[in-house]
Amino acid sequence: MADRLDRALVPATGMIGRRDLLASTAAAMALMLAAPKVGARGIRTAPAFGIRALMLKAYIYGYAPVAAWATMGIQTAVPDANTTPGEAPINQFAYIKTLADPSETTVIRPNADTIYTLAWLDLTAQPMVISLPAVTDRYYVVPLLDAYTNEFFSLGSRTTGSAAGNYLVAGPGWSGTPPPGITLVIPAPTPTVWVIGRTLVRGPGDLENAVAVTSQYQLIPLDQYPGPYTPPTNVPVTPPDPDFVPPEGKPATAAIGFGLPEFFQIMQEVIAANPPPSDQHALVESFRAAYANADRLTADLVQAALKVMTSALGSGAEAVNGWGYLLDLGNYGENYALRGGVALSGLGAITAADAVYANCSTDETGAPLDGSKANYQIRFAAGQEPPVQGFWSITVYNEKGLLVANPMNRYAVGSETGLVADADGSVTIQLWNTQPPAPIPEANWLPVPDGRFSLTLRMYWPEGAVLNNTYVIPPVEVVAA
Repeated sequence: MADRLDRALVPATGMIGRRDLLASTAAAMALMLAAPKVGARGIRTAPAFGIRALMLKAYIYGYAPVAAWATMGIQTAVPDANTTPGEAPINQFAYIKTLADPSETTVIRPNADTIYTLAWLDLTAQPMVISLPAVTDRYYVVPLLDAYTNEFFSLGSRTTGSAAGNYLVAGPGWSGTPPPGITLVIPAPTPTVWVIGRTLVRGPGDLENAVAVTSQYQLIPLDQYPGPYTPPTNVPVTPPDPDFVPPEGKPATAAIGFGLPEFFQIMQEVIAANPPPSDQHALVESFRAAYANADRLTADLVQAALKVMTSALGSGAEAVNGWGYLLDLGNYGENYALRGGVALSGLGAITAADAVYANCSTDETGAPLDGSKANYQIRFAAGQEPPVQGFWSITVYNEKGLLVANPMNRYAVGSETGLVADADGSVTIQLWNTQPPAPIPEANWLPVPDGRFSLTLRMYWPEGAVLNNTYVIPPVEVVAA
């Protein structure tokens, strides 16, 4: 049986408008069916797959790690953690101390109820210690992702609890003895690690309190532990590869380098620095032919890969009452097409155990949500609010996936914003372009734009009913005029 990437590539044969690729891929598929398996999990040899089809396969495999590498290059090209919000040198935390608002245009569907604490680790020389304070008054999660964007561990409320702790993150092959005071040793599968901490903020009035918590998150090199330690400033800056710097306001994957032969050179370097799991070695070894033929990377091949990856996002989605969501994000195994699709649409996704994001752009009839044409509501029956142990929220976005300016400066509502229950215990969120009349509680009004919009329901630390897909998210209803 072919592996999951082989299966994901099958639709590509009908998506490319060039006869040569269509013919060569179809022929390769025929040969592949008769070819013997080699290596781990049915990986097949390059000659049986065809060089252009192999390049397609390699491109999809490499898309997420190259996207992560490009993002790292941009976010670490600063001399200290204070010059640019959200950026810091390698092995230092970048502290974001503001909530997203409509001025945020570089991130699609930004989170409006957490602040981020970010870091890129290089564990080649030595482990790093993540030191966290006691966090007793709010939910927080600090996921750790490897160079391939798989979440391999998560610190925070769900996993390590509210007590303070010191967590030693060690790269492959480290065999030292942890010093006294280390709460847990966390083996990282790759030397490169991406830390993407999220900490709950209960609205603008709570921001100062949340920042006081995240300011205590520390990264300490093992040879400097337990400190005191002050991260260095005036760190030499390595500029990012200009071919992998996107246009202003765009994600890293919008850079021209993702369509150039250089992509395969970068992919080769990233994989060499961060070897994949042993059961993927045969597959990666087969990509040597793709590297040698990098100059044959064409716009058609790139578009075919993007379609395969986008299709993988849709094929795995759950859908109920107009809400679509994925439960298998954050740790992809052999599903490289899904991994690439997530890198394309929202790099850095975490596992469903930590958070599930459900998106909706239509009402109960299937019509697009449009604040110029109707008012809407979402009614959670008594006891049927999203089942979570962290928190949940619903955020409004315009057609571009950006937050919407409104007189209330309110971009999300949820379990932490003071929603008012109806007499029967139900909770109704009102989605209006103008403020609803009394007696509708102002706290339940989520302003929407005068035009089309979409919603994201975020469920942090979801309970089993979400994870096993038995919880039913209510539809977005049209409010009668």
